[in-house]
Amino acid sequence: MARYGGLIISPTAWLASTHFGQIVPYGDCSSGAGWTATTVFTAAATAAGAGFLSWQQKSHVISRTQRAMTYVATFAGLSFAFALTLQGAATLLVSPCLH
Repeated sequence: MARYGGLIISPTAWLASTHFGQIVPYGDCSSGAGWTATTVFTAAATAAGAGFLSWQQKSHVISRTQRAMTYVATFAGLSFAFALTLQGAATLLVSPCLH
């Protein structure tokens, strides 16, 4: 199951980050804290870790199909990590208090 971590954990981290990204900026604006960026970069680290977990499982597979799925899961995890990093950069550049 760890082989598919990039396909399961990474989209889940992106989903959680997107949902919290709709709620947390209101608190950031009122308190001046940076919880939005922290949430997004934590999700990016989680997605990258899931991709790395999938990559580590490539030596434990026997068939070419399983190895291909390991590569797909790794690519998915790193792709979601990249998207979350860009989302985190956007949270650092745009103030949540602007309406």
